[in-house]
Amino acid sequence: MPPERDVRADPPARPPRGPTVRSVTDDGDTDEHDAGLDAGAHPRLSAGQVAHVRRYGTVEDVDPDVVLYRRGDRAFDFFLVLHGAIEVRQEPGAATPEVVTVYRDGQFTGELALLNGQGSLVGTVTVAPTRVVRLRRAQLRRAMADEPELGRVVLGAFQARRLGYIARAQGTVVVAGPPADPATLALLRFLQRNDQPTRVLDPAATGAAAELAALGVDRSARMPVVVHRRGEYLEAPTIGAVAERIGLDEPLDDLGVADVAVVGAGPAGLAAAVYAASEGLATVVLEREAPGGQAGRSSLIENYPGFPLGLSGHELARSAQVQAHKFGARIVLPRRVARLDCSGSPFVLHLADGDVVAARTVVVATGAHYRRPDLPELDRFEGAGVHYAASALEAALCAGEEAVVVGGANSAGQAAMYLSRHAAHVHVLVRGPGLSAGMSEYLSRRLEASEDVTVHPCTEITALEGDRRLERVRVTDRRTGSSTTITTAAVFLMVGGEPNTGWLQGCLELDDHGFVRVGPAVARTADGSPADPFATSVPGVFAVGDVRAGSVKRVASAVGDGAVVVSAVHRHLTDSAGTPPASSRTSRGTAG
Repeated sequence: MPPERDVRADPPARPPRGPTVRSVTDDGDTDEHDAGLDAGAHPRLSAGQVAHVRRYGTVEDVDPDVVLYRRGDRAFDFFLVLHGAIEVRQEPGAATPEVVTVYRDGQFTGELALLNGQGSLVGTVTVAPTRVVRLRRAQLRRAMADEPELGRVVLGAFQARRLGYIARAQGTVVVAGPPADPATLALLRFLQRNDQPTRVLDPAATGAAAELAALGVDRSARMPVVVHRRGEYLEAPTIGAVAERIGLDEPLDDLGVADVAVVGAGPAGLAAAVYAASEGLATVVLEREAPGGQAGRSSLIENYPGFPLGLSGHELARSAQVQAHKFGARIVLPRRVARLDCSGSPFVLHLADGDVVAARTVVVATGAHYRRPDLPELDRFEGAGVHYAASALEAALCAGEEAVVVGGANSAGQAAMYLSRHAAHVHVLVRGPGLSAGMSEYLSRRLEASEDVTVHPCTEITALEGDRRLERVRVTDRRTGSSTTITTAAVFLMVGGEPNTGWLQGCLELDDHGFVRVGPAVARTADGSPADPFATSVPGVFAVGDVRAGSVKRVASAVGDGAVVVSAVHRHLTDSAGTPPASSRTSRGTAG
């Protein structure tokens, strides 16, 4: 059998072909692909779409057994098969590669990592003499922009493939660690919120030791362990180290000076990125953890216009992120901005890891975080029973047990309803006399009608108790002063909102609660007329979403802020430069 060759590196030995599953595609043709992936992930382009792709790329003839790209590669291309076959594998070059699918005439390679510059989840190998059209990332983005129908087909396939990889745990990393350990949970939250297929392995489970040994993990390795591929793993790693190893981070060396830097990738920041990039501005988004912000942790948002059945905050964030990438925005994570230098032009954002980003304008969209109540032992139980999000990860920890949600706003109500499907019972603690003050009526009615939820008005937690993990809480009725104990291993704190503005101290004018002051009260235009409603005390810096003073704490309003602020960004760039920014070419260049 001829050796498998790599177009980028020294050739590895050709592995044996893995098993495939034969099935029938929508058009009746027999094709080889993984039966578990949705058929929408593997479309065949029409003759007209193939002709369009050819105008943007280069036709190449490739021999059999050539590796086009490997799992983990960042710089890889889009390949449309004109004739021949490309096999998609979890790991080209592995002793027993698992075949994901085979693409034939009219089909194409790639998934979301191709747009966002992250590491590919899979690799590809030609398995026959193959003629392809090769497109670089910038060429693909241009082709999709010029031909919307082609863009819909490609983006739809990319999204379906990523969801299929997640569902079938393909292209995964393995996280081995005690399931309820705070460090393990933190890694899992980061990976899952960033749509990285992940498999969890409890080291204490039967057979776990043998499986870890098979993955090449040393018996003395410190938990949690993150395994990227056999023999490649990190011991007790930081989130930044994991992001770098598996290709979730993004280098900033080639960024240059951006037209606009958006700090925060919640609904407001993502909307600003979509609108700015779609209008040709060189756009970079800096996010400390994962797209979505607080809203990204909502299990179901039912009052967002256009989605009568509701959608999760994660779904909304994922779609907005893909849109931003489609138009050329760069979303850089996990990067925390430590300080904004607004003393000159361009502005300079200093990141916690020492890197800097320069931008002509800045949109502050860092939102708010839940308030940490003044409770003894809170530090000890955070991540060990006390949580600030209610995703599937946390819901699994309280399955069949009682859970406590603290808060009276929509986020708390959504969490309580979601947890009620997993927990034996959910207690909702509210400081006020009821739910109506801060919660949508449809949600408060649903909570009060549920047999699986009990609302405790005028009640607060006064003590957290337990040994290594949270075991119970003491709650006090503020009207009578009487206390009771609830046995629980899961408390969800969703109280109030404190702005994430510590990095802005000494730069922007803040109100008494730390929110960014905006509008005519603090800003004026160059000619003295009233300033834009999102303008801060520093010209060229804008604030949107929950972080700005006086904002309405709703997802739709945050999205509106992000969309509208781009007009003000354009005006500032034009006024300061004298001409509109020539950034359409800058955006495409920096986006790859």
